[in-house]
Amino acid sequence: MKRRKTLLILSLVLVVAVGAIVAEKAVAQHVDKINTIDEEVFNISAEDATQLTVTKDGKTAVIEKQDDTWKNTSDTDFPVDQDYVAKIFEAFESVHASFIIDDVEDYSQYGISNPEGKITFTTADGTNEITFGSFSTIDKKRYICVDGGSVYLIDTDLLEKLSGDIEDYLDRDKVEGYSQLTAMRITGASKANVVYDPDGKYTYTDAYNFYNVSDNEHQPLSESKVLGYLSTLSSLDLSNYETYKATEEDMSKYGLDKPTLTVTLTGEVPADDSDEDDSVKSVNQTLYFSYKDGKDKAYLCFDGSTIVYAITAEEYENVLKANYEDLRPDEIVSIDWTKVAQVSAKIDGETHIIEVDHSGDGNKYSVGDDKIEFVTATSKIDGLTLSEVGEDYKKGTEELAFAITLDDNDATVVNVVMYQYDGDSCVVSVDGNIVGLCNRSSMSNLREEITSAILNKGKDQ
Repeated sequence: MKRRKTLLILSLVLVVAVGAIVAEKAVAQHVDKINTIDEEVFNISAEDATQLTVTKDGKTAVIEKQDDTWKNTSDTDFPVDQDYVAKIFEAFESVHASFIIDDVEDYSQYGISNPEGKITFTTADGTNEITFGSFSTIDKKRYICVDGGSVYLIDTDLLEKLSGDIEDYLDRDKVEGYSQLTAMRITGASKANVVYDPDGKYTYTDAYNFYNVSDNEHQPLSESKVLGYLSTLSSLDLSNYETYKATEEDMSKYGLDKPTLTVTLTGEVPADDSDEDDSVKSVNQTLYFSYKDGKDKAYLCFDGSTIVYAITAEEYENVLKANYEDLRPDEIVSIDWTKVAQVSAKIDGETHIIEVDHSGDGNKYSVGDDKIEFVTATSKIDGLTLSEVGEDYKKGTEELAFAITLDDNDATVVNVVMYQYDGDSCVVSVDGNIVGLCNRSSMSNLREEITSAILNKGKDQ
């Protein structure tokens, strides 16, 4: 009973839909014959096609197949995006319609006489043309006409997938969508030699995966900053270009024969030709940039490409932010407190030793035989960040020093010293090397917390 009722409702909906379309066209002198269908009304194979012509928004793009490669008919040096063309054929390999209008006498009432666009496929057997009309006012579906015959209503607006502007067919370069960046080398106006080594044992902590290699020293980097820089490269606006067939003379003209910045990326991307979902392959890309001071734009070219792109000076300035100082972690130290054996704090010339006990639930801290509340202090140590990165800061009087001894085979010690600089900042030294400035209030809050913990030792612990 329920099934019969459902079928009845669907039948009524269908009748109403057809009737609505008929009513919509009743103003015309001739009412065309309309039938509901659900069938393929056009198909095309990319292998069979030899030419493709698209007209839309007053522009016409014509491409043809040469040696199995799609070329711009008017300029074969124009690099056509083969994937872009493939997607067009995917959209038209099987076109389905929900209504058919036969014996059409007035194509104008469907927008076919003055179409919004059309596409022509040429094969060895001839040509097929699809004309795109207006939308039906009832259900907002697009009218199309195939080879000047019947008019159809299609469920998907295929015109949205087309462009008559040949510029949209340009095979623009792009930064690969790396599933894992493994190396990044930057030379010129900025310098960095970034490597991905998650198993490296270069510092007291295993919190870092990326390092800057300089003079055989591995300096830890912020993973979010490294990937953020990669995102900056990927987000460059490559819609504007100077030429798509650059010669050596062009490269010299735009300064790309002697780039001001060179970025080489190495990483893993999905292997398209593999049957394994998790299969990857390694790829390399090199990007060359050139810029002259005072200009409002810079130039970019990918290695192996003949396209010279124009980017803004602001975009170029963002690409320059690739030095170690730009990519270094913000935190002054990265400590796993479950692996700390001892903390030594020096304030006003007096040194205090805080022992760490891991035998129970959570860490327990003590000075001599007295327990202390030191968890807040550890949180403040974790929260210490650099406001500026660099080594050329003149240090004043020492204000706070602490050494963290790790519970490892080497009893590794991380030494941090904070010195006076000015009213707002302190100079920070880690393991004897000045690394930059930190907010003075952060240092003062930590100093007060350590002092309070020690002064209150043994109380209510």
